[in-house]
Amino acid sequence: MKTDLALRDEQIQSAHYEVKEGDVLHLDLASFSCFPDGVNLVVDVRANASFYGAFADFSERGGKFSLVVNLLGEGASCDWHLASLCGKAAEKNFSPSVYHKAARTTALMSNYGITHEQGRLSFRGTSEIEKGARGSKTRQEAKIIVFDPASWGSCSPALNIEENDVEASHAAAVGKLSEDHLFYLLSRGLTMAEAKKLITLGYLRPIVGYFANDQLKDEVSARVEGGLLHD
Repeated sequence: MKTDLALRDEQIQSAHYEVKEGDVLHLDLASFSCFPDGVNLVVDVRANASFYGAFADFSERGGKFSLVVNLLGEGASCDWHLASLCGKAAEKNFSPSVYHKAARTTALMSNYGITHEQGRLSFRGTSEIEKGARGSKTRQEAKIIVFDPASWGSCSPALNIEENDVEASHAAAVGKLSEDHLFYLLSRGLTMAEAKKLITLGYLRPIVGYFANDQLKDEVSARVEGGLLHD
């Protein structure tokens, strides 16, 4: 059985989901007006079941958001993607984690963000392959672009491996806005504000492709295409 859930703003609440054996759960999340502060999501994935999650966060407020995915049965999988824009002196902390508790489980988590206007953004996720989860594969990626000196970003993906015969990797990067990219765009006649909006579009646009719900996908796409940074 396939289940599609689409939640936005106040609808995003702490919850515990179970994906039964052989089932598929698509969870689409979007925060436009309020950040889901204090929300803790737990997803238990049984044998040969799949969890797909997408989260577009364009809210102006800050807080903490936690996701824990437990891969409990052989062949269970997780595919999670997050894009966040953090500004107006807000502080946002994301903690997406996955725990491989059975053999031949797979997980991919990617978390991308932009911080500007004194925003503070952090990704602190864990990927753990427990004893007995042989043949499992896990990867977690985190990347933040810092648009101005007054803003801040931190990526700390962690790997805990207790089994042999597995594939595990992570990648993390925090960097300032590329001067070369800015120079190229400004040399083509764009203003600084237009150049930043174009870079934001290119960086956050991929999150749209992970949404299963067409209505929410269209709204997320319109927000990105319309330009999320203030002039």
